[in-house]
Amino acid sequence: MINQITSICIGVTQYRGAMTWPTSNPISREIDDFWKESQSLTQQWWVEADRDTKMLMGQQNYGNNSFGFNNMRNNEQLQFNKLLRLHNMIGGYQRDNRLATIVQPGDNDPDSGETADQRSVLINWSMHQDNTYDRISDCFDGAVTTGLNLMNIWMDFRQDPENGEIKTERLPYNSFIMDNYWTKSDLSDCDRVLTRRYLGRRQLLSLYPKAKKDLPLYGKGYAAKDGKFQYLAQNWSQGQQEMYAYDEYWTQDYKSVRKILDTRTGEVVDWDGTYEQFQMFRKYNSNVELITAKVPTVKLHVLINNNVIYEEKSPYGLDRLPFVPFLCYHYPEAQNYAFRYQGIIRACRDSQIELNRRRNRMLDILDAQVQSGLMVKEDALVNPEDAFFQGPGKILFFKNSSNLASDVAPIPSPPVAQGWMELIQSIESEIMDIVGPEELFAQNLGNKDMSGVLLKLKMGAGLTGLRNIFDRLNLSQKYIGEIFDQLIVNNFSPGKIARILGKPPTEFFFDNSFTKYSCNVEEAELTASQRQLQFMQAMNFKQMGMNVPTKYLIEKSTLSGKKELIESMMQEEQQAAQMQQQQAQAQLQQQQMLAHSLGAKAEADLAAAEERKTRAVADIGLAKERASQAEHDRAKTALDNAKALQELDAIPENRLMGLMDFILNMQERQQALSGGEEEDSELVAQRVGSNSNNNEAMGG
Repeated sequence: MINQITSICIGVTQYRGAMTWPTSNPISREIDDFWKESQSLTQQWWVEADRDTKMLMGQQNYGNNSFGFNNMRNNEQLQFNKLLRLHNMIGGYQRDNRLATIVQPGDNDPDSGETADQRSVLINWSMHQDNTYDRISDCFDGAVTTGLNLMNIWMDFRQDPENGEIKTERLPYNSFIMDNYWTKSDLSDCDRVLTRRYLGRRQLLSLYPKAKKDLPLYGKGYAAKDGKFQYLAQNWSQGQQEMYAYDEYWTQDYKSVRKILDTRTGEVVDWDGTYEQFQMFRKYNSNVELITAKVPTVKLHVLINNNVIYEEKSPYGLDRLPFVPFLCYHYPEAQNYAFRYQGIIRACRDSQIELNRRRNRMLDILDAQVQSGLMVKEDALVNPEDAFFQGPGKILFFKNSSNLASDVAPIPSPPVAQGWMELIQSIESEIMDIVGPEELFAQNLGNKDMSGVLLKLKMGAGLTGLRNIFDRLNLSQKYIGEIFDQLIVNNFSPGKIARILGKPPTEFFFDNSFTKYSCNVEEAELTASQRQLQFMQAMNFKQMGMNVPTKYLIEKSTLSGKKELIESMMQEEQQAAQMQQQQAQAQLQQQQMLAHSLGAKAEADLAAAEERKTRAVADIGLAKERASQAEHDRAKTALDNAKALQELDAIPENRLMGLMDFILNMQERQQALSGGEEEDSELVAQRVGSNSNNNEAMGG
């Protein structure tokens, strides 16, 4: 809860004026002057913020006198708090859709991814250790109510005196006062901030043991007498308690730093070395110059009962205010400071008050109808006091001379107008319509035909009217991430970082220029750890069709007993690999046997082919031999025919004709047997015969 007092516990020096009275040191006087300058405007907002808080809590009768209610006459006004539901719906949506803070590598430095991942892991580890995301939701709820809350970020050195632990705290509207004219959400133009907390004696001594001997000098009960922060609850119940005011006074300041200017490129970088070291560096680069610049920083003063006990410049290495504002509606141009910061309650207050007023009036009319009273004629009752007894089961005794029909009659009560219920329903719907459409509050849940996905989409569309509120929330969370990142780099040692990461930090992890040039703090889907974020991102990639190993998904998941599951998967994978190897070997053997079989068959086929080829060659030779023999036979036949023709000349004509008939018959039978080969032989014989005749003619 407390920050700088803890720093004192580890050996920081005290301010010299710690034992002086509150009005005798310059810091206390400066704070008093700041209070006088600022509280007149801030108190205008405090009044309205206090009413907003009361309206949300259900204490909605603060305006009874303004609206004509008299608690003495009407007993007590009933409250029908519709604002609580409205507030819970917006806060519940934010809690269901929280965003995580991560560090993304810059576009100009693709090699900074590992350093950005390490810083993201450390930021989320620190936030989960501190429950920062729950506190962000609390600050958002406070801003939705009153318009403005602050988150204070500090280092706690009680458990870890060397590195410290990052802590956060929500500061409600009534616990701080700041420069009235700041406009920027990072508070870079906010000149001063004063915060107050109240601590009991034991709590103060547990944080600051050295204060035991000094507490009597600080003044018991003085915290309730300085007139500051009167809207804090502790200022209303300090009568019998010993409480001490713990104040932090932050101011914007400037400090001189050395920088190196490269006159050739215009690049400027910070220089932490000495002047002698710079001279040695300049021997290797004559284009550099050592310059001095004024940079903004902050200064802190810690007070107990307005007694200064500690002061420091740039606490924890920060040069910015360690506060992040959470805003709902911010109108810095408004002249009336009461309307500069507003939550969603402010616009609904009048409708809520009017709703309570109408409902109470309607209930008064209904009660009047039940107990409207009696009109009794004089001397009609035996006991006149019986007329004052009201309620069911009452008995009236009349005299014999009385007329029951005319002597006693109920007093007529005013009727309830038919439009009253419609008016009340209209006022209720107005409260919701002021903030957003009905989809925001799931008014149409009775539609059974609507799926859950469609309903969620309609609710998201309904939140478009509140987008500016959630954008301011995201911006505030971004600033929180930047402060966390700076505190980690400035205070965590490499040993602590390596223990959290499981490996040493990268070379550029502690480079102050890394955040400025190489990374951006952004929002991502919130998970319980960085491992879950990696799991969800890997699952998204797998659903997109990318090849993400199952083992990686299981390692990044939060599944209980995943070590045994991974071992079982590895065993199954080994068994599957062995079976696959055996199947591969069997398949290889089968392929080898098939190859041998095919080779043998191929060799047999080749041998058979050679045999058939040899046989075919022999057949061809035989066929040629037969053809040659047939040719020889035909030639011989032709020769014989030629010889026979020569002999015919000597044969008589009658014998010649008979011989010709015999030859023709023989040729016909031979042609029938040899399929036409005789014709060829005859033609050959004729050619041979003609050749012989020609030769003989030439010889003769």
